[in-house]
Amino acid sequence: MMNTLTLPVWRPFPCVTSDAEAAVYSEGCMFSLATLEVACHPSGTAFALIERKEPGTWRWAVVDLFGRVLVDGFEPSPCDAKQAAVEALQNVPARATMCHQEPAARH
Repeated sequence: MMNTLTLPVWRPFPCVTSDAEAAVYSEGCMFSLATLEVACHPSGTAFALIERKEPGTWRWAVVDLFGRVLVDGFEPSPCDAKQAAVEALQNVPARATMCHQEPAARH
């Protein structure tokens, strides 16, 4: 588990210089590459992202390196979205283990 004192570094998408990295991050984006920011888990197994859906609505998500969204949600501001994403990112090891199980049937 990530230490709460070790906060991930957020990078705006335009600052990502690796094409391979940019491709992985952009796959998790649903609304706006112009507002996309990413932060990596120290283990390298997942990353968090935030992006603006519309004014006053920011999406956050935690995505594994296979492009699977482990958890996501919406917040009213980028600061709130980053906080929610970091909290979720701290739980990645437990969630990553759950991802290898068969998904539950959706109703």
